[in-house]
Amino acid sequence: EVNHYEIGVKTSPFTNSILNFTLYNTDIKNYQTQVQSPELGVNRGYLANAEGVRVRGAELDASIFVNKNFNLNGAISYTEGIYTDFKNAPLPLEETGAPVAFKDISGSDLPGISRWAGTLGGEYSNPGKLFGNNGKYFVGLDAFYRSDFSSSPSPSIYLVVPSYALFNARVGFRVSDGLSVFAWGRNIFDKDYYEQLLPAGGNAGQYAAVLGDQRTFGITLKYSL
Repeated sequence: EVNHYEIGVKTSPFTNSILNFTLYNTDIKNYQTQVQSPELGVNRGYLANAEGVRVRGAELDASIFVNKNFNLNGAISYTEGIYTDFKNAPLPLEETGAPVAFKDISGSDLPGISRWAGTLGGEYSNPGKLFGNNGKYFVGLDAFYRSDFSSSPSPSIYLVVPSYALFNARVGFRVSDGLSVFAWGRNIFDKDYYEQLLPAGGNAGQYAAVLGDQRTFGITLKYSL
């Protein structure tokens, strides 16, 4: 059962610009979450029920065309996601082997939610021709940042993914009709980061990691009519 409230404003403070701001609050009753039990001798994941969850925050996003060739865009958000009521959660990793099998983690952070996240990007383009087609040559750069976040349904000091920033770039030629071609790179500075940390079932303290994508390059060809 979800109750969601949202209020905001959408504006265009200057010519060719957008500035939006939003506040929101979401309350969830009987929230279901997939968990992995770290108990000794147990190797299973199961669907657990948290009686109450609250997610609230604020978002600000903006874009501007500085001139006909150059544009900028960015966004920043603050998000607080907590269990308001979760009395029978599985034990966190560091309490594996305790005489009790469950723990009240009401007030703890939800997994996968960074308090702070943001993006910033820009692109420069200029009219031109390629193989007789009129279009635009362009070069762009984008950055993404997120603060650290819990990676386990039951928060653990060992299962917190550290903050990281990623940078992506692209350069090429595009048209509305005809052949577009561009080269791109993701994680161009080859940042080492985790997407997820999780406990191994039936263990004595081990945990595993899902690694983020390494630096990747590619070329895309696109033909439109």
